[in-house]
Amino acid sequence: MSELRLVPAALAVWAVILVLLSHGSVALAVAGVVVAALVLGLLGQGGQATMVGACGAAATLVTWAGLRRARAWEPGEQIVGEVATAPVEITGGGYLVRVDVSDLPAPLPVFTDELGDGVVSGSRVVVEASLSASDRPGLLGQVGNGDVHPVAGPSGMDAVAHLVRESLGRAVETSVGEASQGLIPGMVLGDTSGQTATDTQLYIDTGLSHLTAVSGANVAIVTTAAVLVCRLLTLGPRVQVGAAAVALAGFVGLVGTEPSVLRASVTGLVGLLAVINSTRMEPIHGLCLAVIGLLLWDPDLAVAYGFALSVAATAGIIALFPLLYRPLARTGWPDILVRAIAVAVAADLVTMPIIALMAGRVSMVSVLANVLVAPAVAPVTVLGLIAAGLSLLPGGLATLPLMIIEPCTWWIHTVATWCADLPNATVPASPAWVLVGYGWVLVGVISGHPLKTVGVVCALFLWAARTDPLPPEIPLESLRVHHVPTVEEVGTAPPGTQVIVVEEGDGRASIRPTVTREGIPVLFPQRDGPVTLHVDGTQHAADGRF
Repeated sequence: MSELRLVPAALAVWAVILVLLSHGSVALAVAGVVVAALVLGLLGQGGQATMVGACGAAATLVTWAGLRRARAWEPGEQIVGEVATAPVEITGGGYLVRVDVSDLPAPLPVFTDELGDGVVSGSRVVVEASLSASDRPGLLGQVGNGDVHPVAGPSGMDAVAHLVRESLGRAVETSVGEASQGLIPGMVLGDTSGQTATDTQLYIDTGLSHLTAVSGANVAIVTTAAVLVCRLLTLGPRVQVGAAAVALAGFVGLVGTEPSVLRASVTGLVGLLAVINSTRMEPIHGLCLAVIGLLLWDPDLAVAYGFALSVAATAGIIALFPLLYRPLARTGWPDILVRAIAVAVAADLVTMPIIALMAGRVSMVSVLANVLVAPAVAPVTVLGLIAAGLSLLPGGLATLPLMIIEPCTWWIHTVATWCADLPNATVPASPAWVLVGYGWVLVGVISGHPLKTVGVVCALFLWAARTDPLPPEIPLESLRVHHVPTVEEVGTAPPGTQVIVVEEGDGRASIRPTVTREGIPVLFPQRDGPVTLHVDGTQHAADGRF
């Protein structure tokens, strides 16, 4: 099992950072590393023990230094910094802006009701906000609530990325239909600003949201396309690798440094270096090196669900794809279909427990949806990048590639809509039940009974479809939402308010109101997680508690 020799070190780094961010105990982190190293040493794994000890010590020092730096920070009345990533619109109203401040080890999350036109990734801003303790672990332990004012536009590569996003957005608006306008910028550049809240939820419910969260698949498509072009030009292996590296660097510069992008990019770089050195590197090695390097560079990634999902999906495909492919291949189905199913199931098996922990619900149609849309993904990514480059030139040159890929994005949107309309497309679930259910599916497939397993799954799905669905949901973006920091301020809502969102997350549900005397619904997203509001006046938590 030499291909797994870096796994203990990667797990040690992740565990140490989690302990420090969650409990702040250096002693506990050090004790864990020492115990792990001693156990490995007693088992005769001296090299593993040394690697775990070294990586664990490095993670401890880096994270401890970041925590000390954050605690020493003294904010002024105004906070000056740069927008780290594209602002995110929050369901129910408002925006989340992450601001890089020179004295802080991690971006400061700031919640704001209004977003100025100049507040984009890389722009210089002034933050006027009140700070409070965050209920999520991290280096900072603080969040801001207030206003974000732009003072200067982005510069350098951020300015280029912003220009490309704007030009592609304009080209998309004039060239394709409404369904494709939100998908193309998202699938090509990770820009989801053109998606409606309804479409965003649609892709989440069908397990297709990863298509607009640039990650390993996009990196693989971009680098592979560069290699294929070089091969058509009869260029040598080193030139192919160099072209792939240049394409990767340009791609990352355009889409930004989200956790999934960083993981995929670092892994891709490791693979390219392996090719240059004419060595064979196991995929798991590249993943482990990416995890170790990224966590040491940004310890906050250890508590980011997006990073965990990205790593889990990659690990699942590496480990489970061969186990699933062999029995599925014996069914006689077309190879391209078998591979698509094996990849989708492998990724789902390891990511669904994390999704259940995060949202309290899982998609029952994600495998079906991902298999159906798989052929359309690569054309959109490659031709979309070409369209992004052409959109910078005059003459409307981007129109042709956009029109070519529009049927692909129409198909993806159609599949998502159809799958979301199926009975019980999403169901409440806990991580434990997801592990049991998906574990049973895995055992059924690898034991040589894929058809019987599929049949039983379909039967259970149809049986579950007999249950009565929830009343129709009211989209929060269609209502006038008023945000208040504490429950004591619920009564201060202005006239015309239709929904009140309380930002604090402490307290018991039994002593919290869910509706005011005037009949205005009150939501507690920081306490209850995602909650839907229905036409009959009821609220339903995503995890099924109510």
